[in-house]
Amino acid sequence: MSLPTVIAIIGPTCTGKTALSIKVAQEMGGEIIACDSRTIYRHMDVGTAKPTLDERCGIPHYMFDVVDPDVPYTVAEYKEQATAAMNDIFARGLTPIVCGGTGFYSRALLEGLVIPEVAPQEDLRNELRQLADRDGNGALFQKLVELDPVTAQRLNANDRMRVIRAIEVSIFCQKPFSQVVSKTDLPFSVIWIGLRPSNRDLLRAAIARRFEEQLRLGLIAEVEAVYKKFGPCRTLLNTVNYAEYIAYIDGKIDSQTAKQDSLTHNNQLARRQLIWFKTNSAINWFEFDNYMGDRLSQSVLNTISQKQ
Repeated sequence: MSLPTVIAIIGPTCTGKTALSIKVAQEMGGEIIACDSRTIYRHMDVGTAKPTLDERCGIPHYMFDVVDPDVPYTVAEYKEQATAAMNDIFARGLTPIVCGGTGFYSRALLEGLVIPEVAPQEDLRNELRQLADRDGNGALFQKLVELDPVTAQRLNANDRMRVIRAIEVSIFCQKPFSQVVSKTDLPFSVIWIGLRPSNRDLLRAAIARRFEEQLRLGLIAEVEAVYKKFGPCRTLLNTVNYAEYIAYIDGKIDSQTAKQDSLTHNNQLARRQLIWFKTNSAINWFEFDNYMGDRLSQSVLNTISQKQ
């Protein structure tokens, strides 16, 4: 008996994954599970480019607006909740389409990654945050290098939230994070579709256009509102667009610097995402600039048909 199929649409930010996933869902009778570590948060809509209800075209979406920004949320929780959504979609005879750019989430959900459920160790987290505040993110990252050099190679030194989590799990389990994470067989098959640019200039231009649209849609007002409601919580201070404009609101930088920093950090995020997904040899890559609208979706649908 053949396994049911999941379609995964992944790639760096601003490559048209959301629009493609909706077209594929419409054609295949599918529903969409977001695979994004920031769209899980409520109230963070414009700054995370979360699709509006109109943009979703009536296609059910899961794993949006799961928790408030000040609530700790782990990849293990994501895997559990996204798996439940996937099973529900399968049970109704439909196709789950997992769409997003968070590589660790996609590995956990679609590559059988088993992650130990370690509750947040708040005292340890506070100690580690104080270390980073006092001595810099480099000092925090060095602690991870000493505990788990394998995981350190996969993380960005400035991604404080994930670095702290890897240290936390390593200390709690008394083993490197990379050694307590394992893999298991999956009860479904995955067809991987990746979107990437043919060159970095094209992606930089797309990121700049989207950022201007986010400003037009009220990005700064959204940041002000969520910052006022939840304060300087870790999620906001570790999310592109929010961290930069919080610095602006606090008077630490001017608006032009906030804009330039946001663009720089969005481009850095895209580069990290590309590096992450390059390690997955199963991905069928499409260069989003070589296709427009229906041409791209038809090419992707043809590939999916051939792989099934």
